[in-house]
Amino acid sequence: MNNYKIGSFIAKKRNQLGITQRQLAEKLYVTDKTISRWENGNYMPDLTLLITISEILNTSVYELLLGEEIKQDNINDNIETEVRFLYSLSEEEKILNYLHKFSELTYKGCFNEKTIQYNHPMKEYDYYSKEIDARFRVRTTVNNEIKKCMITYKRRKENFLNEEINTEEEVEVSINYNEVDNLIYLLENVIHMKLIESYERKRHVFSNDDIEVVVDIYPFMIAIEVENKSKDKDPKSVILYYLNLLGFNLKDSYRLSWDDKYEELCKEQNIKQYNIVDNTKEMPVFLNHEFNLNK
Repeated sequence: MNNYKIGSFIAKKRNQLGITQRQLAEKLYVTDKTISRWENGNYMPDLTLLITISEILNTSVYELLLGEEIKQDNINDNIETEVRFLYSLSEEEKILNYLHKFSELTYKGCFNEKTIQYNHPMKEYDYYSKEIDARFRVRTTVNNEIKKCMITYKRRKENFLNEEINTEEEVEVSINYNEVDNLIYLLENVIHMKLIESYERKRHVFSNDDIEVVVDIYPFMIAIEVENKSKDKDPKSVILYYLNLLGFNLKDSYRLSWDDKYEELCKEQNIKQYNIVDNTKEMPVFLNHEFNLNK
C-alpha cells in the first residue's frame, strides 16, 4: 500500500464533502494533527478505523486502501472473489495456530476433498481453450460429520491477471452425496465428458458471515485462500479488510490455480506430471516458502 496515495485520497474525499481536518478528526476521535499526518503520507490510519473512515468519506475500504476511485462491479452471487497464498507443507501447524488466534474467525473443522475435473466432449466447447478458460468439476467433501458433493463450473474473467484480486465466474449445484457414483457414470459414459485431472487435498476452514479462510493441504504444498462470502458488502473491500486484519500482503498472492503451480514445479524438478494427483504418487516439493506472519 502507498501511504502517500492513500493520504491524498483521504484529503480529496474530505475536501469534496466540505469537511475540515478538525471535523474529520472529531468524528474519528483523533486529533487534527493525526489527520494531517495521514494526508501527508507520514502515517497510515489504524486498521480499526478503516470502515468508519470509508463510511464518513462515502467510499469503500477497497478504494481507500488503493488510494483511488474505481468502478465497482455489481455484487453477483455467481462471481467468486478471492486471493490465495502458497507455502511449504512444513508450515501447516504454524498456519493453523496463527489463524486460531483470531476471534473474528470460527474454525469449522477439517475436511477431506476429492475433485475431478472434466472437459466438454465437443471441441468447440473446450473448457480449457483460451477463449473459454473454464473448469467443470465434481467435488466431494467429507469428514466425520459431513458428506456433500458439489458440481461446479468456474471460469476466469478475461484479462484476470490484470486485476489485483481474483474474480471468477462460478456456478455451483449441490447434489446428494449418495448419488455421486451415478453422476460420474452419466458424465463419463452417457455424456462422454473427458476426465482431465483429479486431485485430493485436506481442507481446514475458518469463517464468519463475511469471509472464508481455508488452508488447503495439497500433496506438494499448502494454499491459503481468502474468499468473500458477504451478500451485501463490496467483495473487494471485504477481502482487503481481512487481508490487513490477518497481516497478508496482497502483493504476495498467487494469481493462478493449484494445477499451474503443480505443472511448474514438476518441470523445474524434472518429476513426472500426473493427471491424478494424490499422496500415492511422487510429488514435487514446494520448498523454502515459510509462513512468517506475526500478530
